[in-house]
Amino acid sequence: MRAAVSGVVDRLHGGQSFLTATRISRARTRSTMYSVRFSARELWGEAAAARDAVYLDLWESYLEPA
Repeated sequence: MRAAVSGVVDRLHGGQSFLTATRISRARTRSTMYSVRFSARELWGEAAAARDAVYLDLWESYLEPA
C-alpha cells in the first residue's frame, strides 16, 4: 500500500452535485468540492521540477485532515 500524499487546499468550489449510486438506487446529493495542490516532488520525487504542481478537484469525502 502506498503512503498518503499531503496536498494544500487551493480553492473551495462549494457544494456540487454528487451522484451516488448503489445497487438499490441512484441519488444526487450536494457535497463540498475543493481544488487541492500537490507538489510534483511529493508525487514523483526529486526527479520532478521543484516548482511544478498538480491540481486535483476532489470531493470532501476523498480528503483526510493533515
